[in-house]
This record gives sequence, C-alpha cells and structure tokens, in this order.
Amino acid sequence: MRKAQKTKLVATLAVLAPLVLASCGGNDDSGADVRKGGSIRVGTTGPDSFDPVLAQSIQAYQPLQLVYTPLLTYKDGEADGSELIPGLAEAMPQVTDGGKTYRLRLRRGLHYTDGSPVRASDFEHSVKRALALGSPWSSFYSGIVGADAFSERGGKEGGDIGGIEASDRTGEITIHLTEPDGTFPNVLAFVYTAPTPAAKSPFKSLTGSPPPGLGRYTIEVVNPSQEFVLTRNEHFDLEGIEPGRVRKITAVVRGNVARLTQDVIDGRLDFSTENVTGDLLPTVRSRYGDRYREDPNPPNIYYFFMNVRTEPFDSRAVREAVNYAVDSRALVRLFGGRLRPTCNFLPPGVPGYEPNEPCPFGDPNGPGDIEKARSLVERSGRKGMKVTVWGYNTAPQPAVADYYRDLLDRIGFEAETKILNDRIYFQAVGNQKTKAQTGLTNWLQDFPNPADFFGPLVSGEAIQETNNLNLSNSDDPDVNEKIAELKRTGDLERTAGDWADLDREVVENAYNAPYGNEESSTFFSERMDFENCAGVHPVYGSNWARFCLK
Repeated sequence: MRKAQKTKLVATLAVLAPLVLASCGGNDDSGADVRKGGSIRVGTTGPDSFDPVLAQSIQAYQPLQLVYTPLLTYKDGEADGSELIPGLAEAMPQVTDGGKTYRLRLRRGLHYTDGSPVRASDFEHSVKRALALGSPWSSFYSGIVGADAFSERGGKEGGDIGGIEASDRTGEITIHLTEPDGTFPNVLAFVYTAPTPAAKSPFKSLTGSPPPGLGRYTIEVVNPSQEFVLTRNEHFDLEGIEPGRVRKITAVVRGNVARLTQDVIDGRLDFSTENVTGDLLPTVRSRYGDRYREDPNPPNIYYFFMNVRTEPFDSRAVREAVNYAVDSRALVRLFGGRLRPTCNFLPPGVPGYEPNEPCPFGDPNGPGDIEKARSLVERSGRKGMKVTVWGYNTAPQPAVADYYRDLLDRIGFEAETKILNDRIYFQAVGNQKTKAQTGLTNWLQDFPNPADFFGPLVSGEAIQETNNLNLSNSDDPDVNEKIAELKRTGDLERTAGDWADLDREVVENAYNAPYGNEESSTFFSERMDFENCAGVHPVYGSNWARFCLK
C-alpha cells in the first residue's frame, strides 16, 4: 500500500491508531549510533512502473518513497511508523467545514533535485495526472470537489479541479471535499501524488524517465528491466525526516527469486525485495538466522479474485464453491510456512479486524470441502466450463496458480493457467478488455485504516476500465454505502465493530476467496547492520532509507 506537530487537529486524524507489530530480529528504533555512507546492492524482480502515479507494486513503492516526498508522510520507525507527520507541508493540515476542507502550506524555500522550485500548483498537477492517466489510485481522489468532472472531461491538460486551490505565491493549498473523509490525511501521504514539477510531468507515462522529485534520493533508471540507481540527495533537509543512511543503492532487476536469495547468501547482493521461498527457506532460517527475520508487516491479504462480470463467476454458488474448496494448509506449504490461514478480508493488525468465527466456509486451518463445492457447481449450471487462472512468475505464485487450477478441475471445471511477468501482470488483469475470469492477487496496507482494503478492492466506486484494483468487479450497493459511511469518520475506535461486520459481509458474499496473510522476510548480507537497521515499516515494508552497513 503510514509528530503530532503544533496543529489544529480534528477527529479525522484518529486514523493514526497504532498497529501491533511483531518482530523476530533487529529493531531500527534502537537509537543506536549507526554508520552513514557506503554503497549497497539490492535485488528485485523490478517495479511495475517508475512513474509514481502509475506504480502499484511494493517493488515500486519502496524505492519511490525515497525519491518523492508527499505533503504529509510517516515517521520512519518500526514502532511509530503509522504516525503521520508533515512532509513537504510545514505542518499538519487545518481541517474545517466539518471535515470537508483541508488547508496546508508548503515549507519555504523548497527545490526539486533538478533545482526548480516546488510550487503549490504542482500538487494539483500531480492529482490531475493521476486522474487523466487512469492511475490505480484515482478513486482515492474522487471525493475532491470537481475531480469527477475533470475525469469526465477526459482529464485534458490545462483543465482545473475546482476543489483544489493552490497559491504559488504563498505556498498555500486548500482542498475541498464533497463530504468528510476520515482517510484523507493518509491520502495526502500517498507517494503516488507527491508534487513533481509540472513542466517536467506531462500527461503521459514517464516510467522510462521518471520526473524529478524532492526526496532523500534521486533515481536513475539505467534500464527498466535490468538496473536502476538511487543516489542520496545531499541537499535533503526536511525537519523531522531523517536523510538516507547509505550513499548509493544499486538495484539489480532479476526474475529468479531463488537466485536473488542465493546472491544475498553469497554477498553479491545485500538485500532482496523478494521473500525467501522454496528449498532455500529452511537453509536461510537455520544457517543465517542472525540476519533474517519474518514479520506480518505490512498487514496484507492474499486471495483469489473471481470476476463477477464473467462466467462462471457471475454465479454466487460458484464463488461459494471455491471458498469451500480451498485448503489453506496446502497453500501454507507452498509459502514455506510463512502464510497464516484466514477467513477474513481484513488482516490482523488493522483496526476493525475480528476473526470470522465460525467461518461460513469451514475452518481455514482444516481441509477444504470438495464434495460441498462440487454440489454447488452442479447446482449453478456452470459445470464443465473452461476457466483461465491468471498468475504471475514470482515464486511461489506459479505453484499457487497450479494449485488453484487443479482445485477448479476437481470441483467441476476445465481449468488452465496463464502466467505473466509480474511487472505487467496487474496492468493486464486490471484492464477490463482482458476479461480475466479469476486469478491471484494480494494487497499490502497503504495506510492503517480498513478503508484501504475495502475501498479500492470491493467498492463499486473503485471500478475503472484500466488499472482496476477491484478485480472481482463487485458492486454491491449495500457494501458501497457502508464503506462510504464508515469513511466519513476517522473515529476507528467507535467504528471498529462496524468495520468487522462489513468484513464478515464481504466474506459471506464470496466476491473473492481470501486464504492467508503472509509473513514477509527480511534477509541481509553479512555486510549489513542487521541489529540496528533491519526494521520493518508498517507502511513501506522494508524502509531502504534506514538500511546501513556495519
């Protein structure tokens, strides 16, 4: 999918409820005097895009959050990383008009890494780019007055969004919402619409040559499919935000996860964005436990999407059949034990999470009910239909796709798999023209609020023609209204029970088949200071800004 300064806050900022974090290794909140400088090499399967408004993978988010600073951002620590602080804004927003108006002012004297001044109007331009290009994150901005009208006009460059007032003279930014939105402070912390210079940010994809930003690092894309380089911005000086620790990060793009892990073992890489899997996992756990850890952060959900606009998944009976049939124990084995079975759409650690007990589709820690599933498929009239399972090539996902294909065969379908490169997978299945019937997906927390899971993933308002995140295309009026109503308040303590009720309703309606929450791995080379610099951030996952050498 993140301190309290001298500012006038309202109840909307209650979204900053702390998360319960679990760790198995180093802690970057130790306060130790760590080493600064040096160069490291990071292995990754690669960002899906280097353009911030189009990126949606964790492989993109981790480096881009170092390059682009939003108006608001998050503390860097592991324990307090869910807490919002000013980014390019000089203070937290003043919220008035019953939670519908946000006022901020840019810090004075800001310049992008290319030397051009940061202007208040650049923020509006970034939002306009997101809407015009059909960003996956567009739905988060639809509550701004005039945003929908701008999109309906085709997002033409030069048009205005009436709800954003920006003064380049004073640095003031005022945002008017159509209704209160308790998640909007977190939206202001999205890297995806961090200000970039309007003159160098045209309305087209910039993934090959991303625009300048104001961040702790600059980025050079040497070759999108092979290498990119982050270099520390020595002029970065924003009070409250720590500069990057290492001087240079060279990211090597490779598709083979096992090779990335082996390269960390051998010291050719210092870290890999990919979780340790397969035969190497027990080796890493047993031999290199002093520089390896597993964490449930960021909170996440893994599930099979089922597109209700396509047969056979237009039938609720079929979708229920898949939920009954899934054996999460088999999937736990494919994840090497790093998966925790679930019957929830919300993951543990997110406000509003309550285990769905009893689970409507059987014990998630027990076997699937194949006979029940076959009966439902028979009753649906869809038995024997051909189904394509969409998946991507990052381990263990091909094995998960094979498992799902075999499961669909067992309950009465003729299934096959279609495996894509992970850098293009989500754009492909998120395009309505693809008509992807079903496949693999997951969601990692962007901000600590249940709306981050329900809004983009199951709300009908989030459905779009391209870069669609609601892959099931679920559009239930009751669910839509409950999401909208719960978003209006930031009082998560008061609404937690309502979010839990919504979670159960979404699961019972079987729009998707959630099966587990993954524990992410952090594995360092011997050169790295694991004890002091291996913390896992609740929003970013691994925070590269805090990496350091011994």
